[in-house]
Amino acid sequence: MRIDRHTRRTTLPLALAVVTAVGLAACSGDDEPDTDSATTTEITAADRLAQAHAILAEAGSVHLVLEGVDLPESAIVLKAEGSGTMDPPAFDGSITAKVSGIQADVPTIAVDDTLYVKLPFAPDYISTTPEELNVPDPARLFDVDTGLAGLLTMTEGAAFGEQARVGAEVTQQVTGTVPGQAVVDLLHVGDAEQDFTVDYGLVEESWEVRTVQITGPFYPPDDATYTVTLDQYGEPVTVTAP
Repeated sequence: MRIDRHTRRTTLPLALAVVTAVGLAACSGDDEPDTDSATTTEITAADRLAQAHAILAEAGSVHLVLEGVDLPESAIVLKAEGSGTMDPPAFDGSITAKVSGIQADVPTIAVDDTLYVKLPFAPDYISTTPEELNVPDPARLFDVDTGLAGLLTMTEGAAFGEQARVGAEVTQQVTGTVPGQAVVDLLHVGDAEQDFTVDYGLVEESWEVRTVQITGPFYPPDDATYTVTLDQYGEPVTVTAP
């Protein structure tokens, strides 16, 4: 078959163009990610706790109920309920405690590092300190770094547990452990040398902390449990000295 010069002049550039296009396509294919090998980073339990910490800190205020379970006779603080602010840490509510061997609901305000309590049969609030009454400072519960929010970021070995319904809400369980010293600093009771187990209930979608359960050697040698329920995130709260 005879190919004249005109045909060669036309065919050669076309062949070069085809080869170039194929080469570029091959190079482009090498640069594209392999979608089959691409992986999606899954959210961990620790990620959810960090998210819950940020949401709680941003709320600025919250209402809580703290209550002891299976407490021994030596326990002083049985329950606390009230509202508080994170900045500054402050509390206005009541503490159910044993005062001189008598169980009583004690109206309590904690603000500016001072505790104001209205003891049974007393007409007015008195100014005191947590150390004098041998009770935890309820304002500290609201501290972003060392309070309940702080426990979220101190939790070790965080792992997802089961889902549960709390009223109309669905919560995701996250379990782990926290250092005993952090628990003692917070609740003024317990063995600082031992770890405590924690069980959080995080509301799905909003990821608010709804429940906290802390179990461990509060009153050695036996274990006991304190549970906390948190709600009313961000509702206006004003705490002032009486």
